[in-house]
Amino acid sequence: MSRIDIQELGQAIKEARRAKGLTQGQVAVAIGSSRTRIIAFENGYNPDMSFATVLRMMNMVGLDLALTTFNYGCPTLDDLQREQAEEDERNARRGLPRPRW
Repeated sequence: MSRIDIQELGQAIKEARRAKGLTQGQVAVAIGSSRTRIIAFENGYNPDMSFATVLRMMNMVGLDLALTTFNYGCPTLDDLQREQAEEDERNARRGLPRPRW
């Protein structure tokens, strides 16, 4: 997973909440917070909200947080895609056909 900032997380929660047909008020009651704090978080502001509360909100709307070990030098998907694009460009200059995959 790529890095995500607070605004992207808020937007993802808003979209997931709407997809489940939940109101901000319903989420607030379920996680023990206020609707105002939910609105602020969904709009990318950082209200005084604990990590545990954010996790409860994510779980309420069907999102999960996956933790993995840092890859320490292993290529990311972005790295591999960039390498493939560079190789395709080199092959195109040589007149070689593009791979079909």
